[in-house]
Amino acid sequence: MIENSPPTKSDATPSSPSTTVPTKSAGSVKPWRMGVVTPMANEMATVVEFLDRVLAQLGTHDVVMPVLDRMSTDDTRALIEDYATRDERVRLIWAPENRCVVDAYFRGYREAMDLGCQWILEMDAGLSHCPEEIPLFIAAMEQGHDFAAGCRFMKGGAHIGSPSRYLLSRGGTLLTNLLCGTKMRDMTSGYECFNRTAMEAILKRGVRSRAHFFQSEIRFALRHHQWTEIPIQYRNPSASVGKQNIREALRELWCLRSEARATDRPEKTKAPNVARSMSSSAAIKPVKSTRTGPGVVL
Repeated sequence: MIENSPPTKSDATPSSPSTTVPTKSAGSVKPWRMGVVTPMANEMATVVEFLDRVLAQLGTHDVVMPVLDRMSTDDTRALIEDYATRDERVRLIWAPENRCVVDAYFRGYREAMDLGCQWILEMDAGLSHCPEEIPLFIAAMEQGHDFAAGCRFMKGGAHIGSPSRYLLSRGGTLLTNLLCGTKMRDMTSGYECFNRTAMEAILKRGVRSRAHFFQSEIRFALRHHQWTEIPIQYRNPSASVGKQNIREALRELWCLRSEARATDRPEKTKAPNVARSMSSSAAIKPVKSTRTGPGVVL
């Protein structure tokens, strides 16, 4: 689904018609709490299990929003449409205009905002992200955080997959923190939850990357918001990342470094209060930072 197009800054606004497939309650004014945005391609082998497990973690005022485009060539769409007839919490988004995976995510973000969702959770399909960890994100949002970021590199978290992908994600995090002054222990994960304030900031800012690095751009953009990290178990389905994607990531990282130097250097402000990173067995409790600076100190 990833297309390597020129790195022009974009909010991924679609330029051609697309469809949100309504469920039987599409005409209602139901107040949705959480919208789960999950781009999909050819997921027919796991999509029913995925929806079963995700919906088991959600309430009656939550909604799952699979985003499909022309990269999906199997029966995934038909299976989702059938599932939606049995559960009103499933709303399929058909977006054939998508050019890359970033477009799919941003289309899902905007749909969730238009529905009035108070929280927007993004996660991968294919069960690379564990649905049973969703309650940890809900708990973080209930504590009043703007942004809850999934983290593989903390107690309770894990990256299950090829050593090369682990090193790439770990190294990317260390390099981003070094160059941009960010403080998160995982700057490349894609399992994360936003409140409306944080999501409005992302939609207003947009991202430059057209591939994996857009997740790092999002975390960089929210570095001054109230955030916490959530331990996640990530099962990596692929063994490598394309060289062109890596080159793009390094180019965009340099742009973030320049932005950080321009915006964070003029004055030092007291860091906002954030929660310490949450373990899977502990509740989230806000604590005060012990240092001041442009970022967040845990």
